Amino acid sequence: MIRILKSYIAVMCGPAGIDQTVDVEVESLKSSSMLDDAGDILQAAQKKCAATVVDYDSFTSDSEYLNKLDARSAEYHVVSIRKPGEPVRFAYEGYVGENDETVFSGPVLAVDADEADFAARWGIALQAGTLKGTAFLDPDLFSEALEAVEVVRCDEHPVSLPELVSSARALISAHDRGEPTSDLIDELAVLTALVPAQTAGAGAAAKA
Repeated sequence: MIRILKSYIAVMCGPAGIDQTVDVEVESLKSSSMLDDAGDILQAAQKKCAATVVDYDSFTSDSEYLNKLDARSAEYHVVSIRKPGEPVRFAYEGYVGENDETVFSGPVLAVDADEADFAARWGIALQAGTLKGTAFLDPDLFSEALEAVEVVRCDEHPVSLPELVSSARALISAHDRGEPTSDLIDELAVLTALVPAQTAGAGAAAKA
């Protein structure tokens, strides 16, 4: 089967605690999902970060260089992974493993349904506590945590005019009461950025 290169954008954090954004490409089947590529994406991002701090010319053999590169790669944990493109909002519901008694839900931003499913799995695994610790460092554990999630719903959920107005009113009310507003400002900014151009009246309301 023909394999193609797929592009992703990963935010990684190294031993110094500084976030680093890297563009990576992985070989994959056209029919493969982002979930299928998860381990390869993480590994490629780790190696790209490590390559910036491991000097090839300072080693006497390729094997020494590759060993050091692998060692430094393992020090970088993943913060986020996304596809290039303009995201829209999706709403998800799901659970972990066979335990469908605890259903988790929330919003995610993604450029398509494939990325939305991947982001939903990540969100559910975080909420359930199954994605934590070394899973962010280990490509196999990372993939396993996401694969254990069952997504039962993940639909495009664009920002509506009533939702935008409600967010603006909440911000104004908090300001009038003298309460902290930074989180509400961030929420309104995100909603405004995601207002679909075709939503009647929404664009004007966002600028008001």
